Amino acid sequence: MIIVKDKFGLIKGVPNVLHLSEGQIKTHRVQNGVKNLTFVLQLFRNRINHFTKDYVFEVLKNVEKQKNLEVINLPTYNLYTSYNVPTKQMIINIFPFGGIDNIYPNEPDPKNVYACVVYAICFNNLVTGKYPLNESYVSTIVNYFLTLFIRLFGKEYGLLGVYSDQIMKLKFLISCYVLTSFFGVTGHEVHRKSVIIAPIDYKEFHDELLTFDFSNMEDFINSLSKLKVLSGINKYSFTSKVLRLLGVNFLPAFEDLSRFMSIITTSSIIGSQIVPTFISTSYNVDEYKKLIEISKMIFNSK
Repeated sequence: MIIVKDKFGLIKGVPNVLHLSEGQIKTHRVQNGVKNLTFVLQLFRNRINHFTKDYVFEVLKNVEKQKNLEVINLPTYNLYTSYNVPTKQMIINIFPFGGIDNIYPNEPDPKNVYACVVYAICFNNLVTGKYPLNESYVSTIVNYFLTLFIRLFGKEYGLLGVYSDQIMKLKFLISCYVLTSFFGVTGHEVHRKSVIIAPIDYKEFHDELLTFDFSNMEDFINSLSKLKVLSGINKYSFTSKVLRLLGVNFLPAFEDLSRFMSIITTSSIIGSQIVPTFISTSYNVDEYKKLIEISKMIFNSK
């Protein structure tokens, strides 16, 4: 079971999925936004070389499928994409592009427009259950996150030196978080499954382990500090480091499975800037490639 988060903790309670009425959508709708987006991407089509291409243009050429896509300008929302529950639409928000009122041939950059559409489709397919992910992917996700955490925080907190023996505990806690927060696993089942992924004896901190709510990102971060894996880390120092190195648009990847997979997918679009594309070669390339294979299955589903 995929857990779809209602809102994010790391970016000030920003909603994950939107709950806008048809009237609110109409108020914020970009005039001819979908039409202009389709026109721009058709002009750009021959320059696109990505595994999502056929799927994207199948959506854009189909009048009925176009109705499931909406381009809006929502100043109160600082993310490029979402899914609107009441109208069952994929949402592309031009507000984060800054200072534009529509989609033009050279503004925003067509690569970024395309990346937004890919992101929106992937997110839609996951939050609506069109492509269900299951726990068989947990190990790959955990391994990728482990490398990411070590690269982001390892040197600062000694994981690459005197505290390297804490890496397996880190992997265990990441597994607890992914199983609970992304897949809804609860109770002692979380520990049983996590210890298979990260074989450690957690009896020495079992009682303290039970005090953390691993469905909550802030509690997960607190567990890293209190269990002396990343001693002293908190929500603010964590967020600050991620913002500095990966940007605000990567933060949702830590809190929601559908966002995580959509961000990984979008990062593989060379030349786009919606999410950092350098992560495709910077953090555990082998596990990244496995995640992209999952993305390909999502975009091969009809």
